[in-house]
Amino acid sequence: MRQSLWSVGCLRRTALRSSLGILALWAMPVAAEENATQPLRRELGPHVFIPREAVSDPFTTTFVGSETGIAYGSAVGPTFNVNGQPVALADYKIIGYSQTFTGQYGFFDWWALRFRASGVVYGGANGSAAAGIGLNAVARFGVGTTLSWQFAPTLRAGLLFDVGFGPSIGLDILQSIVQSIADKAVVTPVQSTGSTTLTPALSLAWTFARGFGLIVNASYTHNSVKADAANTSLDSLGFGGALDLDLRELGTIPLGLAVSYSAAYSIGDAKFRNYVLAGGLFYTGRQNLTLGLELAYRRAPIGAEDVFVKSIFGLIVLRYNFD
Repeated sequence: MRQSLWSVGCLRRTALRSSLGILALWAMPVAAEENATQPLRRELGPHVFIPREAVSDPFTTTFVGSETGIAYGSAVGPTFNVNGQPVALADYKIIGYSQTFTGQYGFFDWWALRFRASGVVYGGANGSAAAGIGLNAVARFGVGTTLSWQFAPTLRAGLLFDVGFGPSIGLDILQSIVQSIADKAVVTPVQSTGSTTLTPALSLAWTFARGFGLIVNASYTHNSVKADAANTSLDSLGFGGALDLDLRELGTIPLGLAVSYSAAYSIGDAKFRNYVLAGGLFYTGRQNLTLGLELAYRRAPIGAEDVFVKSIFGLIVLRYNFD
């Protein structure tokens, strides 16, 4: 009798466990389906935007990423005599390397905080550029925030504010020789400066067709530069736009195409204009992974002699998106 009761209890426990197991297996696909249908924060309508550093976006995605770049440029700049006076024009050849690390945490769908750390090393690749520009290293650190609102299923806007700061160290042999002659004492060729930038911006993202996304933004930048005992400031207005196409959303090819243009115009006493035109290829087989290669053409001022450099640079972009 006891053995029969024990057998019945075992059968009941086995049946209960089997029932719970079946319920668990039935619930798992439902949960997975719910997670799969949860829209990403970079998603507007039928398109998931390809994130890029070249143009700011209004999204509050949580991510970590890096960019590695190599650049080669040329410019027409002055050559100098031993007194530091320009005597002729020469071709400058310049090479550079950059590394950037970024991250952002989206506390809510409408608010995110981010950080940025970057380093750039550039210098002259020929004699005239080595004398006119020298060898320079720049380190930049920044923090920022985004306030974002989605006004329609395919339209989102964001207000961004970023603060950047960091030192710049340069090796200017020509300037040290000129200063040593004037002071009748040896002056170190190492020069250091520091700068702080404040940048508020407005960004709009719009999905205008399946697979296609457009981002446009406008910004204002105040740059305060400190060199030795002198202080100066530069103010500029910036405009940018980016268009991306994800072929996977139109078929089965996991390939994204992107083009962008950004420009800055000075509004102070120092007149300058710089712009960047870029295009890239990205792997879009995994929505939480951004992996791509960008090539860009850039025109920007560089060095203390008001030399404008035209350069070609390549960027390897890697980013992991958590939502």
